[in-house]
Amino acid sequence: MRRVLVFLKYPEPGQVKTRLAATVGAEAAARLARHFAEQTLAAAAGLGLAVTVCYAPPERGPDVRAWLGTDFEYSAQQGADLGERMQGAFAQAFGQGVERAVLVGTDASDRPGEMLTDALDGLGEHDVVLGPALDGGYHLIAMRCDAFAAAAFIGIHWGTPRVLAQTLDALKAAGRTVYALPPWRDIDDQAGLDEYLEAHPAAAALLLTDKPR
Repeated sequence: MRRVLVFLKYPEPGQVKTRLAATVGAEAAARLARHFAEQTLAAAAGLGLAVTVCYAPPERGPDVRAWLGTDFEYSAQQGADLGERMQGAFAQAFGQGVERAVLVGTDASDRPGEMLTDALDGLGEHDVVLGPALDGGYHLIAMRCDAFAAAAFIGIHWGTPRVLAQTLDALKAAGRTVYALPPWRDIDDQAGLDEYLEAHPAAAALLLTDKPR
């Protein structure tokens, strides 16, 4: 069994895309977060892959379900930091009988859909598949149940350009083989948004006139 784990936050203004909000405003940043989440989920669903929405904060579960509907499974993110939450999501999926899982965020929402299937297929010959991000992190990580490596999520300096390198070091130390997909951009600052809007100009309507005061 294969599954996509999509990590997202409920798009509450002021609580999401805070770096973008500094330039486009909190309301516009929330609209962008909503759009990126919907685009990510549509890509996964369009491939016919089973999807679990791993949402935060936990108390917004009813709102997330009302927003995204009944086509997905839902699970609240649990853990003190991103690493614990990702580790827990994989452990839960594997505990439910999933054999191969790929976890993605929504900051690389226009990644080619085949990256998801390529990641899952790549687990046939490798223990872990990573999708590097251009900022030094990664936008995708896939693992097999029989090669699950919790070490990949421990001691990582999340949100820094060291994330990918530290993860690779941890996986090497754990004896796991890794395959890297082509890199893709994260959309978490103005430069990333500008590049995204060049490729998807219709999304500029989400910005409207909501600017920070």
